[in-house]
Amino acid sequence: MHRSDTGGSGDPASAASTDHAIEATGITKDYGKGEVLHGIDYRVPTGTVSALLGPNGAGKTTLIEILEGHRGRTSGRLSVLGLDPGNRRDFARLRTRMSVVLQQSMLEPGLSVRDILRRHASYYPDPVGPDEILDQVDLAEKRGALVKSLSGGQLRRLDLALALTGRPELLFLDEPTTGLDPVSRRRIRGLVAGLRDSGTTVVLTSHDLAEVQELADRVDVIRDGSLLASGTPDELVRSSSAFTVVEFADPGVAADRLPAGADLVNGRVRIHTDDQDAVVRDVQAWAEREKTTISGLTIVPPTLDDAYLAMLDAGAEKTTTDRTSAGTTTSGKAV
Repeated sequence: MHRSDTGGSGDPASAASTDHAIEATGITKDYGKGEVLHGIDYRVPTGTVSALLGPNGAGKTTLIEILEGHRGRTSGRLSVLGLDPGNRRDFARLRTRMSVVLQQSMLEPGLSVRDILRRHASYYPDPVGPDEILDQVDLAEKRGALVKSLSGGQLRRLDLALALTGRPELLFLDEPTTGLDPVSRRRIRGLVAGLRDSGTTVVLTSHDLAEVQELADRVDVIRDGSLLASGTPDELVRSSSAFTVVEFADPGVAADRLPAGADLVNGRVRIHTDDQDAVVRDVQAWAEREKTTISGLTIVPPTLDDAYLAMLDAGAEKTTTDRTSAGTTTSGKAV
């Protein structure tokens, strides 16, 4: 069992640079049956939207709860806004400087929007007024409405209004648009982008990879309690094994005369490639040889969703290979 390193704000190890709202080094968590987090190094630049991704059971929730101060770490050094959330005194100070928006809304249905905001504002020394915050989240017309009368999208914006009332420097945002209609999703994403532009640091967790690709400046992927990859969405896509898809309408040739590597899918010829220019040239040359024409040509580059799945698959293969190698004797038999 590791000793918990939970030094207070006076500990030089917990002094954060102004460039990073969160600096975590060697974070582990052991529940007594083995480690859930294995020495994670994690940094969130100030004034950015940073997404933390991972499959269920990866350790993502444990790491977030440690960063928020709601769960202790077993070992490692951690600074959040220059303070250590594992230290009681520091955690009390952090509560006025950061906010958390959970996936599920837990608001009293019988209170009015204005009353719940007024009550929440009383917890802070310099809160944003209810009318101002309602204008910010586009809920001004609902100030007198009861919580139970709000739609899902309006409830989510009220959750954000409550989180922003205390003027947080750091916001933890969990699945902000799950289950919402397209208009509500667009509004929430616009609010998050606006927060970043105003200097608020946002840590986003979401299973909507299109949302992450749109909003995040940085993405960290965790798997099996270890950090698997980090970078901008574009960097992760470029470094992954995900393929570009080149497609065109079925020209009506025999299946055995399609271009090399092509499949016929729902009336479209589809080719997966990591060199789209070469494939397009090859397809054009193929069409000339077959004396046919290419129509409806589309080129779909890989998305963050594609890259994420490819990374998880590659990580699973590596884990299997490592475990097999570790359990093999010189005779090649597993022990």
